[in-house]
Amino acid sequence: MKKIVVANNKGGVGKTTIACQVAHALAAKGHTVVAVDLDSQRNLTSSMESSAVIGSALDMVTDGAPVVAELAAGEIGVVAGHKDLQAQNSDDVMVNVSHALRGSKGADFCVIDTPPSFGEVVYGALLGGDYLIIPIELKKYSLDGIEMALEAFIAAQEVNKGLELLGFLPSRFDAVKKVERDALAAVADEFEQVVIRHQIRNRTAYLVAQEEGVPLSEIKTKSGKEAQEEFGAFFDWFYDRVNRGA
Repeated sequence: MKKIVVANNKGGVGKTTIACQVAHALAAKGHTVVAVDLDSQRNLTSSMESSAVIGSALDMVTDGAPVVAELAAGEIGVVAGHKDLQAQNSDDVMVNVSHALRGSKGADFCVIDTPPSFGEVVYGALLGGDYLIIPIELKKYSLDGIEMALEAFIAAQEVNKGLELLGFLPSRFDAVKKVERDALAAVADEFEQVVIRHQIRNRTAYLVAQEEGVPLSEIKTKSGKEAQEEFGAFFDWFYDRVNRGA
């Protein structure tokens, strides 16, 4: 099971949207997918209401309970978030989450949505994960914030040697605004090796898809078509990266 962590220490950068659409796109290729919601806000859980719940994220955090999935090809199973996740701050949390993810099995991929922090739950996910995507919103995200995220990745990789940073993914990008185009150019120049050369733009279709719990392919509007094309380009890049050497 290949485990992809979507994380950032800021809220409102599109983590859940990206996690949901990656899960849907993997399922569309016929893969079995586990979607884990480690955020107490439970946005991923709400966005995946059409998929079966196969576990509880609270059990992962409090007991280190792994998930054993029994899924058909192209099916998504949800490990549901819980309102009490935010209150879990014992010394065992990081170890429990890492242990639960490493012990989970029965699916091709596991996509993990995380709370907006680099607390113990997120570090546990990084210690148990294989790949990390960090969405960034350019109009609010500073170079200092990127450096903080890189430090978190490096700290996790010292323990989890196999963790790979796929990169920083510009999200909710407004190409019309010069300030955002300039910010993207500055970030790409400063962090050339770790900025993903695709952007997830600020389109209505992403919000509609998340609210309706469906893949972008089901949003039959101009915005939906444009979103599907740009997300498809990112996903093709992502899919190639995570399947290298497979």
